[in-house]
Amino acid sequence: MLCSNCKKRPATHFTGDNENINGLCDECFERLGAAVEFSGGSPDMFPADEEETPVCPVCGLTFEEYRQTGLVGCAACYDAFRKELMPVIRGIHGKTTHEGKRPLGSGKMFELIEEQKRLRAELESAIREKRKQDADRLNRDIREISRMIGRGMGGEDGQ
Repeated sequence: MLCSNCKKRPATHFTGDNENINGLCDECFERLGAAVEFSGGSPDMFPADEEETPVCPVCGLTFEEYRQTGLVGCAACYDAFRKELMPVIRGIHGKTTHEGKRPLGSGKMFELIEEQKRLRAELESAIREKRKQDADRLNRDIREISRMIGRGMGGEDGQ
């Protein structure tokens, strides 16, 4: 028989009469058992864990298990525990959106490198389509950006 409360672990503590037998696992009994025995009620009078804390539909991890380990079980846990995780993630990272990795240095350097990549792709296209004037212009722009990147990485004096 599974625990009447969490419905995950085997029941080891039983309450009720011959017609209505309810069982609690060790963990639920530790939390609810004394109150159940004292009141003479059944574990069903207490809300089940699934109602109180969400459960990941993919891996079955409960939020309580996440709180104990600090580890989610799969990517779907982020959706299942969204309401509970967002404040935690915001507290750790200061934001809740992923902005990707950037190379060390200033944001300007990253922008220059991205512009250089874009111009090189455009240059390849201009060469394939035999657009000589566009290719010359793009080549000049790429050289200028390369010089700017070189100055930025080696210091302002070009070292």
